[in-house]
Amino acid sequence: MTSETSAKSALRVTIGASFLLLAVLVLIQWTSGSFNLIILIAQMIPLALTLPGQFSKSSRSMQWLCFVVLFFLIQGILLAFTPGRMWAGLTETAICLILFFSAIIFIRASRKTA
Repeated sequence: MTSETSAKSALRVTIGASFLLLAVLVLIQWTSGSFNLIILIAQMIPLALTLPGQFSKSSRSMQWLCFVVLFFLIQGILLAFTPGRMWAGLTETAICLILFFSAIIFIRASRKTA
């Protein structure tokens, strides 16, 4: 697999995982006992700010996505240890790991082609 094809496939996985993470954040907030729209918006803004850069295939935006997704990873791990919320936390953690590693693969592959 060439670096160009791996960059394209990593980009598709990254964009898909970003939208999936946004959906999981909405679902987690919706199923919690106290739905708070302001907290949901505050969680979604950093991830949504990286989406235009993902669509334009910006390596810098992917680097920022890696920093942002680590906060969601910590949230997912903490949520996994909350009683009754283990599956939501494990789901968020798994999506964050997929998102992080696919963004790293995109960054490495795009640097090889440049």
